[in-house]
Amino acid sequence: MADPSIQAAVVEVLRNQLGLDVVDPQALIVEELGAESSDIVNIIASVEERFAIEIAESELPDIRNVADLVAVVEHYSSAA
Repeated sequence: MADPSIQAAVVEVLRNQLGLDVVDPQALIVEELGAESSDIVNIIASVEERFAIEIAESELPDIRNVADLVAVVEHYSSAA
């Protein structure tokens, strides 16, 4: 189960970066939310700044939906 505060913060970043009112936690970031490659870069940078983490580039291809991004943030946050 995702940490509600981390999930809420990640959803907020996505809403702000993509200009959306609602973000489903299971939504595919590119296919359903319409993120482009430049959006992805900005989303990752915003998440890293917000949580004071650095996500390894090797993790990026595995981040397909909002829940994946939340899981990665939880992993790096607990490792800090």
